Amino acid sequence: MKKLGSLLAIMIILSGCSEGDRYNFKGSGDNWDVFYTVNVTSQDSKEATGKIVYTGEEPPPETIIYSIESTAGASSGNVLVDEGEVLVGKSACEGCAVIQQDEELDVEIKWDGQVEEFALTTE
Repeated sequence: MKKLGSLLAIMIILSGCSEGDRYNFKGSGDNWDVFYTVNVTSQDSKEATGKIVYTGEEPPPETIIYSIESTAGASSGNVLVDEGEVLVGKSACEGCAVIQQDEELDVEIKWDGQVEEFALTTE
């Protein structure tokens, strides 16, 4: 009986650690579409990647400054735009707060003296 109790306790502890959730966020402004994927690997760790796509009518800018913010932190950069797209590099953290599925992420993109702000939500 003692072994069964120990086995049950271990199973409960391990089940709390196996999150494995994946959230796909997206949003659009007048000139940009943003796609952002968050993989929650445990209760306090995550990995995130994304893509920013220029949709404006003018030729795409050479560089942008972007910021994607959540209650769990931010991803930002000053990056080159390649054929109208920017890949948001993989970011990861352990021992951190993680983004939740129902959260709204705030995006800001700056280029050529212009600024666009909008929100990302899950699909």
